[in-house]
Amino acid sequence: MLKKLILISLIISSSFVLNPTQGFAFNLMESLYLKISIVENGIEHEWEYTSPGKYEYEKGEHVIKTIVAKEEMHSIIKTLNLSKSAKIEEMVKILKQERFPKLERLDIRWMDGENKLYTWVWIKNE
Repeated sequence: MLKKLILISLIISSSFVLNPTQGFAFNLMESLYLKISIVENGIEHEWEYTSPGKYEYEKGEHVIKTIVAKEEMHSIIKTLNLSKSAKIEEMVKILKQERFPKLERLDIRWMDGENKLYTWVWIKNE
């Protein structure tokens, strides 16, 4: 009986242990601000989120502020696998492989819910 109690206690307590990457995961709803800027072939793509729930997506001179902007934001976050521990080199590699093969610039500014600013910038070397 005692062994069963110990085993059950271990199982329950282990369910509360965080995966090492969970502590750094990106949660847009807990963020105050996020702006992702990408330049490819001289055209700027810009995704912007401002709390609470305000989304904007720009491609060149075209600006979208509808549900499409929200979907675009979630799509680019997923593509980048954005987190506090993200590495700019990895994000650039993914973007080049999946969406922007001629990437010229990547600029990400993210303010989390604790007013901490995270910044990543990459500019293509000529």
